[in-house]
Amino acid sequence: MSTTDDFKKIVKEIRGGTFKPIYFLHGEEAYFIDRIEQEIELHALQEHEKDFNLTILYGRDTDPEALRDACLRYPMMAERQVVVLREAQTWKIDVFKKLEAYFKSPTPTTVLVMCYKHKKADGRQTWLKDLAKKQVVFVSDKLKDEMLPDWIQKYVIFHKRRIGPVEAKLLADHLGSDLGKLTNEVEKLCIVIEAGGTITGDLIERNVGISKEYNIFELQKAIGSGDRLRAQTIAKYLATDKEHKVFLTAAMLSNYFTKLGVVHENPGKQQGELASALGVPPFFVREYASASRLYPPARLRIIQQLLREADLRGKGFGNVSADDGELLRELLARVMG
Repeated sequence: MSTTDDFKKIVKEIRGGTFKPIYFLHGEEAYFIDRIEQEIELHALQEHEKDFNLTILYGRDTDPEALRDACLRYPMMAERQVVVLREAQTWKIDVFKKLEAYFKSPTPTTVLVMCYKHKKADGRQTWLKDLAKKQVVFVSDKLKDEMLPDWIQKYVIFHKRRIGPVEAKLLADHLGSDLGKLTNEVEKLCIVIEAGGTITGDLIERNVGISKEYNIFELQKAIGSGDRLRAQTIAKYLATDKEHKVFLTAAMLSNYFTKLGVVHENPGKQQGELASALGVPPFFVREYASASRLYPPARLRIIQQLLREADLRGKGFGNVSADDGELLRELLARVMG
């Protein structure tokens, strides 16, 4: 199962009132880990029970003995207690072995949640393998970039609003793969429109600060259609943004041109098959197919080299005075020349 499928399954059980004595949550994507912790705190205890039955500990300030002692306590005037260990990744992996005895026989009235963020725990550990057999061990992987627009659309639907594939891709391209940041921005947009409403480009521009006309998504479209003037106009606008970094734009464009290479590698494929190969919704296939005709494989190889050079110059290698705006305009002139 995927990270999102596992996440949905765990949340469904929690909301249904089914709890395991131990949850070990680990991986690079902090969003899912935080959400599961929040769901447990919300549903395992009533609000008036939390003062005496919710214990939050931090890895830097806690040792295994203190954690075990907290777990061995009995709840006060409640069915269960919840013990959360945040920043568990600050423990060396061998430290968890000191809890093996508790892992084998946990207190049935305690729900222990261990949040091990930003990296995966060593899956070869015997204690972790044993936990996975009887308790909940959740691996929180980062979503791939091509999965983000679909995730945004589903998250908006969950909030009883609508968003089109173009607008979802605009948010994904601009905000990146940080689900926490994406979630905050989507929730802001959902607040300003009523249930059943649609998140439009104008709404995004007003509330998130992403121009619906001058952004990386529109830049890619201009490049793909061979519109040099439009591309340079967008580059000029991006140059006014102090947060703009040419090496980040170069990385996004590299991904775009890689997709054009995938089109060349899959001649004659049906729309659905090509969409799967590209990792994009079928809605965008025609755009990539059209752009690929302007950029044959030999040209793509040259462009990727130009992008690597721009990446290095944007980071200060071989560049004395050109700012990010100048570097981007020069890059586009060479790419589209």
